[in-house]
Amino acid sequence: MLGFYDYTVVLTYTGLIFAIVGILESFKGNFVGALLYLGLSLVCDTLDGRVASTKKDRTRAQTMFGIQIDSLCDMVSFGVMPAIFCYCVGMNKALDLVLIGYYCLCCVIRLAYFNVLAIDKKPGEKSVYHGLPVVGFAIGLPVFYLFSLWCDPLTVTWILRVALPLVGTLYIWDFNMPKPKLIMLLPLLVMYLTAFVLLCVL
Repeated sequence: MLGFYDYTVVLTYTGLIFAIVGILESFKGNFVGALLYLGLSLVCDTLDGRVASTKKDRTRAQTMFGIQIDSLCDMVSFGVMPAIFCYCVGMNKALDLVLIGYYCLCCVIRLAYFNVLAIDKKPGEKSVYHGLPVVGFAIGLPVFYLFSLWCDPLTVTWILRVALPLVGTLYIWDFNMPKPKLIMLLPLLVMYLTAFVLLCVL
């Protein structure tokens, strides 16, 4: 069997499966369900690196495999899945396909560059994000979708037409952003869960 099979990749693979189910839910028009699976994928992505770091005897090959597989899964979870979600909620004109393609391309470039930096990273070097993390659009998507319920479809589509390429550009714009500690992510988690709960009860 090709690859490495241990507990350090379980959450990464689980997040990928959640994202695939979210894509299928988007095609079915179950957007709240799609956002739920996107959120679960986001939780897996937040925790998988911390789980992997608990294994102290990883070989270099295992570490490099983890870096590559994490980025490949992130491309599906936070590149392809949000892009298909936007397509299914109304971004399906010729211009929209160009914008969706641009967003996905920015995701690929950022993740590939992240892998290069991760491979070249020296021990003890301070960790920072270069550009907006690729989860950026996924974090705000439930809040946006909640807001969209009170807007006409054309307004929603034009907001997405502006937001998608803007966020994509921030993915590849080289500015330093310190990595937040887990406790600092709690406000984002509260925002995400609040938006999702409101979607479920409306």
